[in-house]
Amino acid sequence: MKTQIHRTGLLTRLMMPLLVAGLLSACGYSLRGSEVLTSQFQQLRLNLAQQNSEFGRLLRRSLTGAGVEVELVDGLDTDAANFILVVSDEQIDRRPITINPRARAAQYEILLSINFTLGRGEDILLGPEPLFVEDVYFEDIENISGTQDEIEIITNEMRRELVNQLMRRLERVNTQVR
Repeated sequence: MKTQIHRTGLLTRLMMPLLVAGLLSACGYSLRGSEVLTSQFQQLRLNLAQQNSEFGRLLRRSLTGAGVEVELVDGLDTDAANFILVVSDEQIDRRPITINPRARAAQYEILLSINFTLGRGEDILLGPEPLFVEDVYFEDIENISGTQDEIEIITNEMRRELVNQLMRRLERVNTQVR
């Protein structure tokens, strides 16, 4: 009898994680940043105002991961066979939103934004359209170095979210125009 109870308990412990994993995947749960976006584009010319920026690197990696052949270009391309995505400079605005008892800013809002346009030949398919992400952080005047590290982490997360927004917008484009 004791052996049978032990086997049942062991079976339950083995099956429970599988059941939980199955339920989580069925409801659409995924780890942040693990979503793979598909694209209707086979090839895309990319005109980035800041080609060597972190945002540009993340965007190229996401496009490549979605199966898009990316070609960096400078200027506009009026070839009707090519899609071109033009992305403006990344703008970061920071403003205080709360004040501490010493009359210093205690909490800040960060707004990260870009403008983009998607075209093909002379046709504009999307844009010019702004995309933005905002977040809030607390400034610890006792730990300025830690606050700067936190700002860097928050900004990188915001860039990833901005790239995801842009990829979702590109997913919905009808590439059969013309």
